[in-house]
Amino acid sequence: MLERRREDRKSRRSPTRRAATVSFGDDKPPVPCVIWDISDGGARLAVGHSLATLPRHFTLNLFRDGSVRRDCEVVWTDARFVGVKITNLLP
Repeated sequence: MLERRREDRKSRRSPTRRAATVSFGDDKPPVPCVIWDISDGGARLAVGHSLATLPRHFTLNLFRDGSVRRDCEVVWTDARFVGVKITNLLP
């Protein structure tokens, strides 16, 4: 998986500790995660899934009902977190 690099963000991240879920496809149940910080273009997540097998692309569900979703691409990982770039705003 990709290793964390120097800071390349275009917008500042706001610290938060918010429960959310990530989805890897319609045939798999959502996996819990915690959003540690978020910006207009990305987020740092702690995901309840093996980072070694985390797909490169997935959907971040900001609310349990799935009403606010973001398509994401993994940019970096370390021992605890995954950094993602938001690639598409979903309804």
